[in-house]
Amino acid sequence: MLTQTQELVVRVRNALTVPWNKGVGRPKSLGLYRAVEVACMYLRQNGTEEFIGDLCDISQSTVSRIVTTLVPIIKTVLEEFVPDVKEAITLVKGRAVLVDGTITPCWSYAEHPELWSRKKGTTGFNVQIISLLDGTAVYISEPLPGKTHDAAAFTETPVHEIVQNSGGAIADKGYQGHIEATPRKKPKGGEPSTTFRGRVGVGHLVGGNG
Repeated sequence: MLTQTQELVVRVRNALTVPWNKGVGRPKSLGLYRAVEVACMYLRQNGTEEFIGDLCDISQSTVSRIVTTLVPIIKTVLEEFVPDVKEAITLVKGRAVLVDGTITPCWSYAEHPELWSRKKGTTGFNVQIISLLDGTAVYISEPLPGKTHDAAAFTETPVHEIVQNSGGAIADKGYQGHIEATPRKKPKGGEPSTTFRGRVGVGHLVGGNG
């Protein structure tokens, strides 16, 4: 059985318009497998090209060429695995879901202060994620500026529509007023509560339809 990386490499190879190594002329610094790893590292870790180059013992310019060539192909071949809104609504019917937002870090740009997230203390994009209770992701929103609060992102993306069609949702305090099952606020001078406001049916909490 192929690993996920191996399957991705096969898909990328099949999507290339010309072979990665043509067999003539100067060979590329990295084979396709390692090149795909570099492209995924760039996407996942948001590291500088210089850092990735040092890590992989290749030049910054080589990293740049790999990223320019392979990142668009990787996005294309993985597109079919990203549920759209309609598919997500079908997946959550009668099932409880988890809702959360995360910051995907990016560089700081003086002309884009809206990327700064005061809550996270970094610049990036706010991405909303819906998953089933077992952690299976069913929807990832388009990125919003990092300064966007989760409650605002909830209403500005299709996340609210998907939740409305689910069997109930659980989220953190940032979603109070939009999702019923959220943690209770800490009382003044007290300790954080381990209980939730609202409730989700017991059947839903175990992934059933009750």
